Amino acid sequence: MRENNEFWTREHELALVFLALAYGTDEELTEDELATMTDVLEGWRDNFPADEVQDVVMEALAIYLEDENGAEVLQSIGQLKQQLDPAERRRALEDIVRIAEADGVLLSTEQNLITELASAWEIRGTGERLIDQTTAAMQEEPSWSMLHDIGLIYVIVAHSTDNEISDAEISAMIARLSDWQPELKESEIRGVLREALGFYSRDPGQKALRHSVHLIRERLPVVHRLVLLDDLAFIAHADGDDISDTAQEMLASLSKSWDIGVRVNGQDENAG
Repeated sequence: MRENNEFWTREHELALVFLALAYGTDEELTEDELATMTDVLEGWRDNFPADEVQDVVMEALAIYLEDENGAEVLQSIGQLKQQLDPAERRRALEDIVRIAEADGVLLSTEQNLITELASAWEIRGTGERLIDQTTAAMQEEPSWSMLHDIGLIYVIVAHSTDNEISDAEISAMIARLSDWQPELKESEIRGVLREALGFYSRDPGQKALRHSVHLIRERLPVVHRLVLLDDLAFIAHADGDDISDTAQEMLASLSKSWDIGVRVNGQDENAG
């Protein structure tokens, strides 16, 4: 972490916050966002070579990807409040908005982060002005619910069996998702699964996937976690084949992550 890095600078703190905006809001770092980020970082230090700027961004990205609970980003926000005067904080927020606008769209999550930063840095008026004046298209994202997290875990396990998702597995996922919220229409269930599939197809990385696993453990009672594990075994069997070794390992790992003991491949996960 940054405590062990004697070369960690103010520009690293800025890069980490920039990444929380550009990458953290949609788990995607576009070429336009990366180019804008390196461009604005260059202006924060005299004679800042482009290759060193890129090194700073990559070092900050490494920290960000290991920052499971957001503590590193929060620390950077606090450090920058102390290190920057009000004019510099306004400049940093302007840079953040510029990065957010780089792809031509300002997502609702990006707007929320800009507002939170403006509040934390005591420049609320600047945040409101920048959002009001944006020329980017304002876009609301579909709300992500616990049912989406469940659907995402379904998709991961289904794909792990043979690196494909068959019609039988899709049908099994729809059936089991419907059991979680029977009041929803099938079209709504399909919409949730489609959004989970779309998220997974963008290769969100281990941090985002671990986040869903963590939320399920924190928000679902143990009995519901047991039901979910049964769902996953059912989906893994949907093609009529035996559960693959990869799927077995995944179910065993989820059982441990969710603090439940079940038999996976004949072994009690709480044994030994």
